[in-house]
Formats: sequence, C-alpha cells, structure tokens
Amino acid sequence: MAPPTEPIIRMLLPSEAAAFWALRLRALREHPECFASSVEEEENLPLDVVRARLESQSPGTNLVLGAFVDGRLVGMTGIRRDTFRKTAHKARIWGMYVVSELQARGVGRRLLEAAIDAGRRMGGVEQLHLEVVVDNARARALYRSLGFQSYGVEKRALRMGEAYADEELMFLMLRG
Repeated sequence: MAPPTEPIIRMLLPSEAAAFWALRLRALREHPECFASSVEEEENLPLDVVRARLESQSPGTNLVLGAFVDGRLVGMTGIRRDTFRKTAHKARIWGMYVVSELQARGVGRRLLEAAIDAGRRMGGVEQLHLEVVVDNARARALYRSLGFQSYGVEKRALRMGEAYADEELMFLMLRG
C-alpha cells in the first residue's frame, strides 16, 4: 500500500455530520470492546441530532476533530472540557479512532497531537484525561509516547454480555 498523503486535521463541520456518524458507527462495529457506547445505542440516532452536536462545538469547551486523507474522513477524536467549576481545569479526550487501513501510519499521532494542542488552547485547562482498554497495546503506546501517564486501572470498566474489559486511566499535564 502506498503511503497516505499527509493528513489534514481540523474541527468537523456540521455539514460533515453524515461522514462523522458513519465513521463513528464503523468504530463501534469494528472495536466494540474499546468504546463505552455501542452500535445498538447509536445507530438510530437521527442525523439532525448529530449535526446539532457539531453545531454546538466551541474550541474553548468541546470539539470533534477529524483526520482527512485525500479528502476522506479517516480518523476522529473529541475533546470535552469538564463543566463544573472545581473540575474545569481538566478536559477529556474521547472517541479516538483511525480506520484500520491507515493505522500505524502516523494519522492517529497527528490527530492526538491536534487534540493536545486544542486542550492547550482551552483557557485554564491544565490536564487532559483519557481511558484506553488495557488490551489495546498500540493505543496505549501512542498515548505514552506523547507524554500521557497511567494513574490506575478500572477493572471491568466495560461489559459486553458476559465479557469485561479493563481500562487504563491516563493523564497528561499541560501546565502546572
């Protein structure tokens, strides 16, 4: 496979709701063990609701980033600042996913770097948090390589029928 062109990372637009939601559902189908939500919970969500979520984005509080290669949405992640006064110094990275055919090609790294930069631009955010399934060695290695540190493991964090997945809790200090 030829190397992909350099990914373009930017905030998703409301007009890209259908592409975003198709990618989100693909992520949930391919890796149900890696996300708290499920296809069954999200597949019937009206596109107007998804579009409204993208319309309500604010670079200071919450946004969804997309990775585009050759004009195609191939990766995504979100960042959401905590809303309570006592926890507003923290933001959470969520929903990180890159299509399988472009994994291990630098797209995820660029996407996560952009999310970290977005967190730095959120006035007053001092730390970023995320959860990653313990069995996802590549994702854990990526997060560590960008400075995230573990602060614990939540046992049986996700339940799929009779199976469970543990999640590693990670953080990155942006300042302080």
